[in-house]
Amino acid sequence: MWVSRDGTVLPVDAAWQAAFKNPALSSDGTRLAIAIGDAAGMQVWVKQLDRGPSLKLTFEGTISRYPSWTPDGRAITFSSDATTPSAGDNLWTKRADGSAPAVLQLQQSRSIGESLWSPDATWLIYGTFVGQEGVGDILAMHLGADTVPVPLATTPASEWSPTLSPDGRWLAYTSTETGRPEIYVVPFPNAGTAKWPISTSGGTEPTWSHRGGELFYRDGTGHMVAVAVKTTPAFMPGRSTVLFPAAGFAADFFHRQYAVAPDDRRFLMIRAVGGGAPDKLVVVENWFEELKARDKVKRP
Repeated sequence: MWVSRDGTVLPVDAAWQAAFKNPALSSDGTRLAIAIGDAAGMQVWVKQLDRGPSLKLTFEGTISRYPSWTPDGRAITFSSDATTPSAGDNLWTKRADGSAPAVLQLQQSRSIGESLWSPDATWLIYGTFVGQEGVGDILAMHLGADTVPVPLATTPASEWSPTLSPDGRWLAYTSTETGRPEIYVVPFPNAGTAKWPISTSGGTEPTWSHRGGELFYRDGTGHMVAVAVKTTPAFMPGRSTVLFPAAGFAADFFHRQYAVAPDDRRFLMIRAVGGGAPDKLVVVENWFEELKARDKVKRP
C-alpha cells in the first residue's frame, strides 16, 4: 500500500498479493525489490510500479531476502543461504534485470543480514544476524581499499537496521544499549567519535529521507515518526512529528518493512489482505463473578 504522511492509504496494485517482506525502492522510485515467501522458501522479486509486471530475480539458495539497490540502480544486493565454502548467510549481488548470474559480494564467518551501499559505492555496510551470542553488530567494508571489516556499532548490546544519510556522512541504526530498542545516529565512517540519541520511547526501522532533512522510524507504540535533522556542517536532531498510526501495517523488529518514495511524501507499506484498523483486545475483569451474577438472575 502507498501511505501518505497524513495516513491516507492507496493500493499499489490490488491484484498483486503475496507473502511480502523487506521492500526496497529504486532511487527513481519506478521499481520495487521485495522478498516473497512461499512453501519453497523465500526469494527476491522486482516489480515495475505501480501496476507493471514483476520478475523473480533470485534462485540462489532456499532463503534470499533483504534486497538493497546499488547506487546506480542496475543491481540488487541481497542476503542468501546459497551454498558457499562457509556456512551461514552471505551477501550476493545480481543485475536487477536478471541478465547475469548472482556474484558473491561478501562472505563472513558470521551470518549477514541486511546491507546497504554508500552513495559513492565505495562502502558496503552490513549487519550480522541478531538473536545469537556474538552477533547483532554493524560493520562496513571499504571496497578496493581494505579487506578488514570496519566496526561501526559493535557493543555488547545488539545493533541492527543501519541506514546511511544521502550525503554519506551519518549512520542511523537501532540499539538495545539502554535495555530497549532506540534509534541513534553516529558519524560515518568514524562512528566512534560521537553519538546522538533520536528516539525517546522506543524506536525501530529507521530510514533517512531522500532530501536528508528528516529521519523516519517506527516508535514504541507503532506510530510512524519523522524527526527533523540538520546534517551540515554538523549533525543536530530537531523536532519529532508523529505522522500516522502504523500498527495495521506489517512491522519487523529487526528489519525495515517499509520504503520511502523519492519525494518523501508517501511510504510503501505492507498490509494483510482485508486488513484495516488493527483488532482490539478487550479485557474483562472479574469475568467469573459477573457470569455467576447473571446466572442467579436467570434462575426462577
